[in-house]
Amino acid sequence: MAKKISLLVLPGHLCNWRLFHHQKEHLAEIADIVIADLYGVDSIAEMARVATESISGEFVLLGNSMGGAVAFEVMRQMPKRIIGLVLIGTTAHPEWPSQNARRQPAEDLASQGCFRSIAEMYAPVFFHPERTQGGRHIHTLEKMIAEAGLIGLRNQQKAFSNRPDSRPDLLEISCPTLVLCGRDDAITPLSMSEEIAGAIPDAKIEVFEICGHIPMLEWPAKTTAVLQGWLEGLAR
Repeated sequence: MAKKISLLVLPGHLCNWRLFHHQKEHLAEIADIVIADLYGVDSIAEMARVATESISGEFVLLGNSMGGAVAFEVMRQMPKRIIGLVLIGTTAHPEWPSQNARRQPAEDLASQGCFRSIAEMYAPVFFHPERTQGGRHIHTLEKMIAEAGLIGLRNQQKAFSNRPDSRPDLLEISCPTLVLCGRDDAITPLSMSEEIAGAIPDAKIEVFEICGHIPMLEWPAKTTAVLQGWLEGLAR
């Protein structure tokens, strides 16, 4: 059997390993998957440093949402170690007002331990209205936010709101790149994924229909199948 690919996964804001449960289970034959914990530090540069301490040699990098900003920083820090890049529902832009507007209310709720209320606040922009699975995805989101806690939320808010503009770096990315996005993503709209795919040389883009910001939960098997096909092509 061919040597497995090392895959470093960088979850999105307020998310963790739970987001990638299906991929962790079903991509095990092709990839050794490490899912970073991005709750403990408060800058994108530090998140990149901490995440890459857990993996050696060359690897494929997968960034979702905020994790995409961390992925761009990893590319800046160690481009020669990255043999492939996957970006799911992310942006190369710095912070913009509509993103920032939810940050203080979320922190206020977290300080009161109201993690369910934060999940319900984010759910309409995280998930396509037809893909909440009767509230099951909101429950998963609540668990992840509770596991982040107030400190984790504050760290991520600070890091992501101060992220650099990565658009000037896109042309410098030379490794094979897959960009994946839900057509109805309300947080990082499809146009932002198209911008990334258009700027990175030879990048491939995959768009999921009836899908919001979190395809790993909304369409887990479909997400896994796309990743598996792309990773198998990379291995060849």
